[in-house]
Amino acid sequence: MSLRTLGTGLAAAALAAAGALAPSPASATALSPRLAGTTVHLDCSRSTDGTGSLDSPYNSLASVAALTFRPGDTLALAAGTTCHGTLTPHGSGTAAAPVTIAPYGSGAAPVVDAGGAENALHLKDQDHWRIGAIRLTDPASTLAQRQGLLIESTDGRTHSGFDVDGLIVDGVAGETDKATHATAFSQSACIRTGVSGTGSLLADVHIHRTRVGNCGGGGIKVRVGAANTLLGHDVLVDHNTVTAVGGDGIIVSYAESPLIEYNTAAALGTGTYPWTGGNFAGIWVLGDHDAVIQKNAVYGSVMSAYDSEAFDCDWGNTGHCTVQYNFSRDNAGGLFLDCDGCGTSGGATEVVRYNVSENDCRMVGASGGRSALRFHNNVVYCPDRRLDIGVPANSLLENNIWVGRADSRLPTGAGVSWQWNVFQGVPRPTANGIEGDPGFVAPGTGGDTLESAAGYRLTAASPALRNGGVVADNGGRDYWGAPVSATAKPNRGAYEGPGL
Repeated sequence: MSLRTLGTGLAAAALAAAGALAPSPASATALSPRLAGTTVHLDCSRSTDGTGSLDSPYNSLASVAALTFRPGDTLALAAGTTCHGTLTPHGSGTAAAPVTIAPYGSGAAPVVDAGGAENALHLKDQDHWRIGAIRLTDPASTLAQRQGLLIESTDGRTHSGFDVDGLIVDGVAGETDKATHATAFSQSACIRTGVSGTGSLLADVHIHRTRVGNCGGGGIKVRVGAANTLLGHDVLVDHNTVTAVGGDGIIVSYAESPLIEYNTAAALGTGTYPWTGGNFAGIWVLGDHDAVIQKNAVYGSVMSAYDSEAFDCDWGNTGHCTVQYNFSRDNAGGLFLDCDGCGTSGGATEVVRYNVSENDCRMVGASGGRSALRFHNNVVYCPDRRLDIGVPANSLLENNIWVGRADSRLPTGAGVSWQWNVFQGVPRPTANGIEGDPGFVAPGTGGDTLESAAGYRLTAASPALRNGGVVADNGGRDYWGAPVSATAKPNRGAYEGPGL
């Protein structure tokens, strides 16, 4: 199913409540003067400009740009229409009464086509906006720094309250070559938030249920603070679908305790504007404190210059960087990247647990960092290729199941400890561990969802049942949500239930 078709379906669901967007005739007036809570209508298919009412909508983005929105207002775009240019609405809402952008009427999601401008929708130094199921696009014949949606703080203040729910972004001609245009690449995406200027921050950023694809530079890039100074807070990125973007899937940077969950990132590096240089990764964090990446599916990334892993705890992270309950498969760069040594080291403890990886076959531990890796109860399944595994100097790998070819070599060293693992087809790096078939139900049958990893549960004949090592702070549950005891010996691998 195409992103365009998906967007139509999302818009249809949102349009069921379109009547709520239509004000009474008395309130259907231009924004100044008027009562708070006004709905302003925009229909770019109209031949003449109106007053913004349901019966007399505005017909241009310029008319909307001349307004200042107030708490509780709604900007309603007519379904099935296309506006050309950049939507730059002014004003702010409040936490109790945000400003809303949403469709009205019946038909496909309304489109804002930037036509090669830097972005299709831009909010700058504003607060409390809710953006619904409209569609943004920004095609061009040449690549440059571009975004579908850009939210930014530039004035040295904290701006907060951004709820991006159901937005569709497809076809943004952002920069795809990080090797030669690093800044333009990092600032190109379907959706981007950013900060600049001393003291500028973003907070309370929620991006969810979006469908984005075919954007040069990447899918969703959330930056809310600055390196080594200030961190933004209350960042949640969940239930998004990122497909065929020319760069990173999802990145959250300089945030306090961000949560990235229930997202899908597929076919990264491909699409209308495919990656052309440098590196990208699937879902990753940089400069965060206590970041959590969980319950995501990442698959089908093509190889970049070096990275292309499904998940990455990059440099500058502090506290814990937790990667758990995820499914990944067929990513050319592998399962996981420890890149604490790729920049200013944050020395985070990287907890990677209860993940299932199919045909990823690779992990990378960059040199020069201060991170500690705690890699436990994962499944790394790669029966037809050599495992290429690198880890930080301080690593404990416990209760995992490794399946690979006999020419695989797992890392050893004074700071690398292997405990209670299962190895099939892979030489044991130490005397500790079980060699043999782990007894999966149906290995190699993973698909495109978290649920498709069911084949990596264990049969009753598995040698990995109830004989692993007890792990302190084990997360409390397995990949499938079953409880994990804090005192009893667990299974090895990502499944904690009884043998099937």
